[in-house]
This record gives sequence, structure tokens and C-alpha cells, in this order.
Amino acid sequence: MLLTFFATPSRRGGARSRILLTVLSWSRGLASLSPGVVPWRGLRPDEWRETHGRLCAFIDQCRVQAHEASWGTTHLFGVSPTLGTIRGDWTGHLLPLTRDVTEVTDEWIRIGNGRAYKAHPITQRGMIPIWEAKQ
Repeated sequence: MLLTFFATPSRRGGARSRILLTVLSWSRGLASLSPGVVPWRGLRPDEWRETHGRLCAFIDQCRVQAHEASWGTTHLFGVSPTLGTIRGDWTGHLLPLTRDVTEVTDEWIRIGNGRAYKAHPITQRGMIPIWEAKQ
């Protein structure tokens, strides 16, 4: 799936430009990963293929809401630079993503029948987006 979200100059100024830059980095980062190649240990090939597709859908459908609700890159897509997704306390809320995201609020994201809460201390010092991880 190719993500088609492009930054365009904004006449309304800074806030819109920040949203565009952030979600463009999410789109480009995810587009740099192949659904057929697991980017980091801790994910099975079938799990990664499903996660990749659902992450593409999340960025396509929920990117602006997630950014406006202050969900950060590593909060969503973060991994440990040395352990990947092996440790849950070093893994962003959307990794792995085996159910659809159906709602994004300031406090939580609905994933399938459950919720991932922003208040949970997911972001660890040193976390990186999964697209920056190198096995």
C-alpha cells in the first residue's frame, strides 16, 4: 500500500505546518518499510505484514486526529534501539497492531475492543521509531 499524503504550504501558519511535517514523517517512515521484511526482532512475519497494513490504514485515516491529540511518534511507533519489540515497556502503542484503530482521543486510542491509554508510560528515553531501527 502506497501512502499518498503530501505536505503543502499552509497560509494558516505554524500549527498546520507542524501537523503536516509530523504526519509526513510518519508516512515516509512507514513507506520505507516493506510488509514482507520484518524490520526488527520480536515480530513474526505474518504479524508484521498485518501490522504494516493496519499502520498504513491508521496513518491514512487517523493521522490528523492523532497529531492534534498530541500522540507522539515514539508513543505510537517506538521501539527499543537494541531490543526492538521484545519488551512491551519499550514498544509503542501500535506495535504490533493486529486490530483496527477505530477512534483517537486526547487520552486513548481504541484498538479493536480495547483501549491504549496515553497515560501509560510507554515512551522510554532512547526509544526510536520502528523505521529507524536497524537489526
